[in-house]
Amino acid sequence: MSDNSIPTPPPAPGTQPPALPHPGAAGPAQYGQPAAGSAMVPASGYPANGYAAHGYAAPGYAAPGYGAPVSAPRPNSGLAITSLICGIAGLVLAAFLVPLIASVVAVITGHMSLSQIKRDPSLGGKGLGITGLVLGYAGIAFLLIMIVVFVFSLLVFGSLSFLPFFM
Repeated sequence: MSDNSIPTPPPAPGTQPPALPHPGAAGPAQYGQPAAGSAMVPASGYPANGYAAHGYAAPGYAAPGYGAPVSAPRPNSGLAITSLICGIAGLVLAAFLVPLIASVVAVITGHMSLSQIKRDPSLGGKGLGITGLVLGYAGIAFLLIMIVVFVFSLLVFGSLSFLPFFM
């Protein structure tokens, strides 16, 4: 059953902590009490925190004996990084003919990186490859829209004399 009593405060510094009973002499542990010999007691005589004696972790800390295994992050695919850089360059350099070249390179390397990542699970960078693909396709679409507007303006106005720098 449960013991609803308030726990006793630790003894004053310099006093002797209560001794643990002999492992063979103790009966079953009561609620809130560790089984005899089951808790590691530091030199002070008390567990480092009240939770550790019961197998629970203090708030903000991992429980004793529990912890997620830490592994090194997977390296990103070089093709995915190239795709992302070329996709960004294709949109930034949209005033020149470079976006066509950079956007096409972004699309090609993006597809290559996604197939490389699918084949080799030790590589990461799927998000980089997808982002490079999207930016590459957006750069190509932007360039196609610019060409359509240019051709339309030639057909409607007959020349580029409406622009100040073509006079």
